[in-house]
Amino acid sequence: MKKVLFLCTMLLTTTLLAATYTPDNLPIPYLQDKTQYVSNPDGILSQTTVDSLNLWLGQMEASHGVQTVLAVVERIEGGEAYDFSMALGRKYGIGSKEQNTGLIIVLATEDRAYYILTGRGLEGTLPDAICKRIENNQMLPYLRDGEWDEAMLNSVRAITKYVDGDDSLVGSSDFEDDDDTGALIAFVVCMAIGVGLVFLGAWYEERKKSYCPSCHKHKMKKISGYTTKNKILGVLTHHDTYRCSNCQFTKELHWDENLNNRGGSGGAAAGSALGGSFFGRGGGFGGGGFGGSFGGGSFGGGGAGGHF
Repeated sequence: MKKVLFLCTMLLTTTLLAATYTPDNLPIPYLQDKTQYVSNPDGILSQTTVDSLNLWLGQMEASHGVQTVLAVVERIEGGEAYDFSMALGRKYGIGSKEQNTGLIIVLATEDRAYYILTGRGLEGTLPDAICKRIENNQMLPYLRDGEWDEAMLNSVRAITKYVDGDDSLVGSSDFEDDDDTGALIAFVVCMAIGVGLVFLGAWYEERKKSYCPSCHKHKMKKISGYTTKNKILGVLTHHDTYRCSNCQFTKELHWDENLNNRGGSGGAAAGSALGGSFFGRGGGFGGGGFGGSFGGGSFGGGGAGGHF
Protein backbone atom coordinates (compact mmCIF):
# COMPACT_ATOMS: atom_id res chain seq x y z
CA MET A 1 0.00 0.00 0.00
CA LYS A 2 2.83 2.36 0.89
CA LYS A 3 4.49 1.60 -2.43
CA VAL A 4 1.31 2.46 -4.33
CA LEU A 5 0.96 5.73 -2.39
CA PHE A 6 4.59 6.56 -3.10
CA LEU A 7 4.17 5.96 -6.83
CA CYS A 8 0.99 8.03 -6.91
CA THR A 9 2.74 10.83 -5.04
CA MET A 10 5.67 10.74 -7.46
CA LEU A 11 3.31 10.79 -10.45
CA LEU A 12 1.37 13.71 -9.02
CA THR A 13 4.59 15.61 -8.23
CA THR A 14 5.93 15.03 -11.72
CA THR A 15 2.67 16.25 -13.20
CA LEU A 16 2.65 19.38 -11.08
CA LEU A 17 6.29 20.14 -11.83
CA ALA A 18 5.84 19.80 -15.60
CA ALA A 19 6.28 23.17 -17.26
CA THR A 20 3.19 24.97 -18.53
CA TYR A 21 4.15 27.21 -21.41
CA THR A 22 2.76 30.60 -22.31
CA PRO A 23 3.66 32.76 -25.32
CA ASP A 24 5.90 34.74 -22.94
CA ASN A 25 8.01 31.85 -21.63
CA LEU A 26 8.06 29.56 -24.67
CA PRO A 27 11.64 29.37 -26.00
CA ILE A 28 11.89 30.67 -29.59
CA PRO A 29 15.20 29.30 -31.00
CA TYR A 30 14.69 31.26 -34.25
CA LEU A 31 15.48 34.52 -32.46
CA GLN A 32 18.97 33.23 -31.63
CA ASP A 33 19.54 31.21 -34.80
CA LYS A 34 17.42 31.84 -37.89
CA THR A 35 17.88 28.27 -39.09
CA GLN A 36 15.99 26.91 -36.05
CA TYR A 37 12.21 26.97 -36.47
CA VAL A 38 11.31 24.24 -33.98
CA SER A 39 10.71 24.89 -30.27
CA ASN A 40 11.10 21.56 -28.51
CA PRO A 41 11.91 22.48 -24.87
CA ASP A 42 10.56 19.25 -23.35
CA GLY A 43 12.55 17.05 -25.75
CA ILE A 44 9.43 15.38 -27.12
CA LEU A 45 10.76 15.25 -30.68
CA SER A 46 13.99 13.46 -31.52
CA GLN A 47 16.94 15.57 -32.66
CA THR A 48 16.84 13.89 -36.07
CA THR A 49 13.23 14.98 -36.51
CA VAL A 50 14.01 18.51 -35.33
CA ASP A 51 16.88 18.75 -37.84
CA SER A 52 14.65 17.55 -40.69
CA LEU A 53 11.86 19.96 -39.79
CA ASN A 54 14.27 22.89 -39.54
CA LEU A 55 15.67 22.06 -42.97
CA TRP A 56 12.24 21.84 -44.64
CA LEU A 57 10.91 24.96 -42.96
CA GLY A 58 14.07 26.87 -43.85
CA GLN A 59 13.70 25.91 -47.50
CA MET A 60 10.04 26.94 -47.41
CA GLU A 61 10.90 30.38 -46.06
CA ALA A 62 13.71 30.88 -48.58
CA SER A 63 11.62 29.73 -51.55
CA HIS A 64 8.15 31.02 -50.63
CA GLY A 65 8.54 33.47 -47.73
CA VAL A 66 6.57 31.31 -45.29
CA GLN A 67 8.00 32.00 -41.83
CA THR A 68 7.17 29.28 -39.31
CA VAL A 69 7.24 28.60 -35.60
CA LEU A 70 6.59 24.97 -34.72
CA ALA A 71 6.17 24.33 -30.99
CA VAL A 72 5.88 20.89 -29.40
CA VAL A 73 5.48 20.92 -25.61
CA GLU A 74 3.72 18.94 -22.93
CA ARG A 75 1.38 21.64 -21.64
CA ILE A 76 0.22 25.10 -22.62
CA GLU A 77 -1.63 27.68 -20.60
CA GLY A 78 -5.38 27.07 -20.84
CA GLY A 79 -4.90 23.84 -22.76
CA GLU A 80 -6.28 25.34 -26.00
CA ALA A 81 -3.87 25.28 -28.94
CA TYR A 82 -5.86 27.84 -30.96
CA ASP A 83 -5.73 30.49 -28.21
CA PHE A 84 -2.07 29.78 -27.62
CA SER A 85 -1.24 30.02 -31.35
CA MET A 86 -3.10 33.32 -31.80
CA ALA A 87 -1.40 34.82 -28.75
CA LEU A 88 1.97 33.64 -30.07
CA GLY A 89 1.26 35.22 -33.46
CA ARG A 90 0.21 38.54 -31.90
CA LYS A 91 3.27 38.62 -29.64
CA TYR A 92 5.90 38.03 -32.32
CA GLY A 93 4.27 39.05 -35.62
CA ILE A 94 5.44 35.88 -37.34
CA GLY A 95 5.65 36.27 -41.13
CA SER A 96 6.40 39.24 -43.33
CA LYS A 97 4.28 42.40 -43.48
CA GLU A 98 4.39 42.26 -47.27
CA GLN A 99 2.78 38.83 -47.61
CA ASN A 100 1.50 37.94 -44.10
CA THR A 101 2.58 34.36 -44.73
CA GLY A 102 3.28 33.35 -41.16
CA LEU A 103 2.63 29.77 -40.05
CA ILE A 104 2.31 28.48 -36.49
CA ILE A 105 2.04 24.79 -35.62
CA VAL A 106 1.40 23.90 -31.99
CA LEU A 107 1.19 20.48 -30.34
CA ALA A 108 0.64 20.05 -26.58
CA THR A 109 0.95 16.33 -25.90
CA GLU A 110 -0.38 16.28 -22.30
CA ASP A 111 -3.24 18.64 -23.16
CA ARG A 112 -3.84 16.50 -26.28
CA ALA A 113 -4.32 19.71 -28.26
CA TYR A 114 -3.04 20.78 -31.67
CA TYR A 115 -3.47 23.59 -34.17
CA ILE A 116 -2.19 24.76 -37.56
CA LEU A 117 -2.58 28.55 -37.70
CA THR A 118 -2.09 30.38 -41.01
CA GLY A 119 -1.30 34.06 -41.58
CA ARG A 120 -3.80 36.17 -43.49
CA GLY A 121 -1.76 35.94 -46.66
CA LEU A 122 -1.46 32.16 -46.42
CA GLU A 123 -5.15 31.41 -46.04
CA GLY A 124 -5.59 31.08 -49.82
CA THR A 125 -2.75 28.56 -50.07
CA LEU A 126 -3.74 26.63 -46.94
CA PRO A 127 -7.48 27.20 -46.42
CA ASP A 128 -9.16 25.75 -43.35
CA ALA A 129 -10.37 22.68 -45.24
CA ILE A 130 -6.86 21.83 -46.44
CA CYS A 131 -5.42 22.27 -42.95
CA LYS A 132 -8.14 19.97 -41.59
CA ARG A 133 -7.41 17.41 -44.30
CA ILE A 134 -3.71 17.44 -43.47
CA GLU A 135 -4.48 16.95 -39.78
CA ASN A 136 -6.96 14.14 -40.37
CA ASN A 137 -4.71 12.25 -42.77
CA GLN A 138 -1.17 13.07 -41.67
CA MET A 139 -1.34 14.13 -38.03
CA LEU A 140 -4.15 12.55 -36.02
CA PRO A 141 -3.45 8.87 -36.83
CA TYR A 142 0.02 9.28 -35.33
CA LEU A 143 -0.99 11.56 -32.44
CA ARG A 144 -3.45 8.97 -31.17
CA ASP A 145 -0.64 6.43 -31.01
CA GLY A 146 1.80 8.86 -29.36
CA GLU A 147 4.05 8.92 -32.41
CA TRP A 148 4.93 12.60 -32.17
CA ASP A 149 7.84 12.55 -34.65
CA GLU A 150 5.81 10.96 -37.40
CA ALA A 151 2.88 13.33 -36.82
CA MET A 152 5.05 16.43 -37.26
CA LEU A 153 7.14 15.08 -40.13
CA ASN A 154 4.15 13.98 -42.18
CA SER A 155 2.19 17.17 -41.50
CA VAL A 156 5.04 19.52 -42.44
CA ARG A 157 5.83 17.45 -45.53
CA ALA A 158 2.20 17.80 -46.66
CA ILE A 159 2.18 21.54 -45.94
CA THR A 160 5.32 22.11 -48.02
CA LYS A 161 3.71 20.37 -50.99
CA TYR A 162 0.75 22.76 -50.94
CA VAL A 163 3.03 25.76 -50.51
CA ASP A 164 5.30 24.61 -53.36
CA GLY A 165 2.24 24.51 -55.61
CA ASP A 166 1.45 28.21 -55.13
CA ASP A 167 3.51 30.28 -57.56
CA SER A 168 2.13 33.54 -56.17
CA LEU A 169 4.22 33.26 -53.01
CA VAL A 170 7.42 35.27 -53.14
CA GLY A 171 10.46 33.78 -51.44
CA SER A 172 12.39 35.66 -48.78
CA SER A 173 15.46 35.27 -50.99
CA ASP A 174 13.74 37.54 -53.54
CA PHE A 175 13.44 40.28 -50.93
CA GLU A 176 17.06 39.73 -49.95
CA ASP A 177 18.13 40.06 -53.57
CA ASP A 178 17.03 43.71 -53.39
CA ASP A 179 19.06 44.17 -50.23
CA ASP A 180 22.05 42.48 -51.85
CA THR A 181 21.82 44.78 -54.88
CA GLY A 182 21.88 47.84 -52.66
CA ALA A 183 24.75 46.42 -50.62
CA LEU A 184 26.67 45.63 -53.82
CA ILE A 185 26.21 49.16 -55.14
CA ALA A 186 27.35 50.62 -51.81
CA PHE A 187 30.35 48.28 -51.80
CA VAL A 188 31.36 49.24 -55.35
CA VAL A 189 31.01 52.96 -54.56
CA CYS A 190 33.16 52.59 -51.43
CA MET A 191 35.79 50.65 -53.33
CA ALA A 192 35.82 53.27 -56.12
CA ILE A 193 36.28 56.06 -53.59
CA GLY A 194 39.03 54.10 -51.85
CA VAL A 195 40.90 53.42 -55.09
CA GLY A 196 40.47 57.06 -56.10
CA LEU A 197 41.99 58.23 -52.82
CA VAL A 198 44.94 55.87 -53.27
CA PHE A 199 45.65 57.22 -56.75
CA LEU A 200 45.16 60.80 -55.54
CA GLY A 201 47.68 60.20 -52.74
CA ALA A 202 50.17 58.68 -55.17
CA TRP A 203 49.72 61.58 -57.58
CA TYR A 204 50.26 64.08 -54.74
CA GLU A 205 53.48 62.38 -53.66
CA GLU A 206 54.84 62.45 -57.20
CA ARG A 207 53.77 66.07 -57.51
CA LYS A 208 55.80 66.95 -54.40
CA LYS A 209 58.85 65.17 -55.80
CA SER A 210 58.62 67.11 -59.06
CA TYR A 211 58.71 70.50 -57.31
CA CYS A 212 61.97 72.40 -57.79
CA PRO A 213 62.94 74.55 -54.78
CA SER A 214 65.20 76.64 -57.05
CA CYS A 215 62.92 77.80 -59.84
CA HIS A 216 59.64 76.79 -58.10
CA LYS A 217 58.41 74.83 -61.10
CA HIS A 218 57.29 71.22 -61.20
CA LYS A 219 60.10 70.15 -63.50
CA MET A 220 62.06 67.76 -61.29
CA LYS A 221 62.48 64.29 -62.79
CA LYS A 222 64.17 61.19 -61.50
CA ILE A 223 67.41 60.54 -63.39
CA SER A 224 68.90 57.67 -61.36
CA GLY A 225 68.32 55.48 -58.37
CA TYR A 226 69.61 52.49 -56.45
CA THR A 227 68.89 50.63 -53.21
CA THR A 228 70.94 49.28 -50.32
CA LYS A 229 69.83 46.54 -47.94
CA ASN A 230 70.66 46.29 -44.24
CA LYS A 231 69.69 42.77 -43.23
CA ILE A 232 70.54 43.34 -39.58
CA LEU A 233 68.14 46.26 -39.25
CA GLY A 234 65.73 44.81 -41.79
CA VAL A 235 65.75 48.04 -43.79
CA LEU A 236 65.89 48.71 -47.53
CA THR A 237 67.19 52.22 -48.28
CA HIS A 238 66.28 53.91 -51.56
CA HIS A 239 68.65 56.50 -53.07
CA ASP A 240 67.02 58.57 -55.83
CA THR A 241 68.45 61.52 -57.76
CA TYR A 242 66.19 64.19 -59.28
CA ARG A 243 67.12 67.02 -61.67
CA CYS A 244 65.11 70.03 -62.78
CA SER A 245 64.75 70.19 -66.56
CA ASN A 246 64.21 73.95 -66.32
CA CYS A 247 67.13 75.17 -64.17
CA GLN A 248 69.21 71.96 -63.85
CA PHE A 249 68.96 72.02 -60.08
CA THR A 250 69.80 68.55 -58.67
CA LYS A 251 68.69 66.99 -55.41
CA GLU A 252 68.93 63.56 -53.81
CA LEU A 253 66.18 61.80 -51.88
CA HIS A 254 66.80 58.98 -49.40
CA TRP A 255 64.01 56.95 -47.82
CA ASP A 256 63.79 53.68 -45.94
CA GLU A 257 61.43 50.76 -46.29
CA ASN A 258 60.94 48.12 -43.62
CA LEU A 259 61.61 44.75 -45.23
CA ASN A 260 59.22 43.00 -42.84
CA ASN A 261 56.24 45.07 -44.04
CA ARG A 262 56.69 44.63 -47.78
CA GLY A 263 53.89 43.03 -49.81
CA GLY A 264 50.98 45.41 -49.28
CA SER A 265 49.64 44.08 -46.01
CA GLY A 266 47.88 47.42 -45.47
CA GLY A 267 45.95 46.97 -48.70
CA ALA A 268 44.91 43.47 -47.69
CA ALA A 269 43.68 44.75 -44.34
CA ALA A 270 41.68 47.50 -46.03
CA GLY A 271 40.17 45.00 -48.42
CA SER A 272 39.15 42.83 -45.49
CA ALA A 273 37.59 45.78 -43.66
CA LEU A 274 35.65 46.95 -46.71
CA GLY A 275 34.61 43.62 -48.13
CA GLY A 276 34.35 41.32 -45.15
CA SER A 277 30.92 42.38 -43.99
CA PHE A 278 29.43 42.11 -47.47
CA PHE A 279 30.98 38.87 -48.70
CA GLY A 280 30.63 37.28 -45.30
CA ARG A 281 26.84 37.37 -45.31
CA GLY A 282 24.68 34.33 -45.25
CA GLY A 283 24.14 33.46 -41.67
CA GLY A 284 20.56 32.59 -42.33
CA PHE A 285 21.16 30.33 -45.35
CA GLY A 286 24.79 29.41 -45.11
CA GLY A 287 25.09 27.79 -41.74
CA GLY A 288 23.27 29.69 -39.08
CA GLY A 289 24.66 31.20 -35.91
CA PHE A 290 22.84 34.52 -36.45
CA GLY A 291 19.52 35.39 -34.86
CA GLY A 292 16.43 35.88 -36.97
CA SER A 293 13.62 38.40 -36.63
CA PHE A 294 9.92 38.31 -37.40
CA GLY A 295 8.46 40.66 -39.96
CA GLY A 296 5.24 41.83 -38.34
CA GLY A 297 2.79 39.42 -39.99
CA SER A 298 -0.85 39.23 -38.90
CA PHE A 299 -3.24 36.34 -38.25
CA GLY A 300 -6.97 36.29 -38.73
CA GLY A 301 -7.71 32.90 -37.20
CA GLY A 302 -7.32 30.81 -40.34
CA GLY A 303 -6.34 27.15 -40.05
CA ALA A 304 -7.66 24.19 -38.13
CA GLY A 305 -7.06 22.14 -35.01
CA GLY A 306 -8.66 20.51 -32.01
CA HIS A 307 -8.05 17.71 -29.50
CA PHE A 308 -7.16 14.06 -29.95
